[in-house]
Amino acid sequence: MVSKSILFSRIAYNIILFVRHMIGVVQTPYETYRRLAKGEHLLQILPLLLVCIGYFGWSSLVHHGITAHPYLLTFSFGKLVAGFIITYILVIVSLVGVSRVIGGVGGFRTILLPWTYSLVPTIVWFFATSAMALLFPPPRTVSILGQAFSFLFLSFSLFLFFWKAILYYLTLRLGMKLSMGKIFIASLILFPLGALYAVALYQMGIFRIPFI
Repeated sequence: MVSKSILFSRIAYNIILFVRHMIGVVQTPYETYRRLAKGEHLLQILPLLLVCIGYFGWSSLVHHGITAHPYLLTFSFGKLVAGFIITYILVIVSLVGVSRVIGGVGGFRTILLPWTYSLVPTIVWFFATSAMALLFPPPRTVSILGQAFSFLFLSFSLFLFFWKAILYYLTLRLGMKLSMGKIFIASLILFPLGALYAVALYQMGIFRIPFI
């Protein structure tokens, strides 16, 4: 059995790696993703996944209110977490499967960390959106201040979108060793499937916008 000291050391080391890579995906994404694509120290995904789960708890409180019935909050939270876990697994399987079909070299281990860290822009956007909805609930005014706020939030969203696109590219480029052309082909397959899946999630009332 692994001793408590060794277990604590592993946990501490993975937390340090998590913090280091969180900074890296902002400052030096290419170098960071080269390290992530090695598929080492997979436990570092746990803090990020816990942050995702924490968001779903926050989202349930914001959507239903803190005075809502506990069963309603629990059901809403459970539905979001289940939807996220299923989506997370399906996306990774799809990325690996499609990449291998078109000649990619890699597997679940080499793509797990890169894709998980690509959730950072997603988490930031969802947290920001729910916070803005709480602080500045619609309908918003058509005044100069209201229009300026909308413009700033749109610019912020576009920045996160392009950041997400870069991390998606690096996930396939370094995690599955795909060329630019093959990434384009993979995207032609993955994006329509993702759109159909997003519609299904919306119709089931799980996510209005998929958490990917």
